[in-house]
Amino acid sequence: MFQICDLWASELIGDEFEPYGQEDFRIFGVSDPEDPEAHSVIFVKGDLSEEYTRIKNSIFITGPDRELYLDGSCIQLRSDAPKNRYGDILNCICEKLPHTEYDLVNGSYISRDLQLGEDVRIEPFCVIGRDVAIGDRCEIGAGTVIRDHVRIGNDVIIKEHCVIGTEDADIYRPESGACRTLPHLAGTVIEDGCLLLAGAVLAAGDTRTTVLGKGSMIGMVGDVGHNCRIGEETLISGKASISGHCRVGVHTYVAPMAVTTNRVCVGDGAYLGLGAVAIRDVPEGEKQFGNPARKVLESRKS
Repeated sequence: MFQICDLWASELIGDEFEPYGQEDFRIFGVSDPEDPEAHSVIFVKGDLSEEYTRIKNSIFITGPDRELYLDGSCIQLRSDAPKNRYGDILNCICEKLPHTEYDLVNGSYISRDLQLGEDVRIEPFCVIGRDVAIGDRCEIGAGTVIRDHVRIGNDVIIKEHCVIGTEDADIYRPESGACRTLPHLAGTVIEDGCLLLAGAVLAAGDTRTTVLGKGSMIGMVGDVGHNCRIGEETLISGKASISGHCRVGVHTYVAPMAVTTNRVCVGDGAYLGLGAVAIRDVPEGEKQFGNPARKVLESRKS
């Protein structure tokens, strides 16, 4: 969990806190419903575990009929529209975060709280938001946008016009009925030795941190959606698209223009061929092609 705030629970849920009759507690961010952490806001969907007794001092948001088993220090907020309620709380966090202050450095707008390693080159026309850390020997190409709550490891090359840590289409509706995307406060991690070619997009997480594993690549105009986990030394080729909530294994290849739908798992060493559309999980080591993607059967010569 990224610590993105330090707020009292009562600040986020107001009068709803009082009926619980417990001591107020601090909230530091949001955490993964499959691996929740203390002092966080957690959006729980119906297909996840009901046993959360080990978690302390957290706010759980569920549907109206869901019964969770929680530690006495936690609060369960039930709602007929739990995703909308989660969005309202995330927006409340955003409103209470400090305003980002930028400096103009070498033609780029850079947040004053940037943590910068050694031998880093940032080309002109970039924008780098708050709560960002960049490791040693990195290169940030011209026109790249790095949003808030991003961690970039050592020896990472990000070519021109990439977008890192942006919000993806995880839609909710506030009371006004407007169409809005959930604030993506779970952050983004790019591990050591990664390569992002021109125009690549890596979305932030809104319930779990998006991670691009060590030594992996996103090709030209390729994109990886929110809440995704990409394994080490995996190649996401040009114009390929990994939808939200997906997991892609280690040493995996996703060919140009291949696509996954939401919540697909692509196993270690798997291969998605040119233009393949994966609508279900791809087993470890399997090669798939087509729309929908199917296993390739090896032909035998007589």
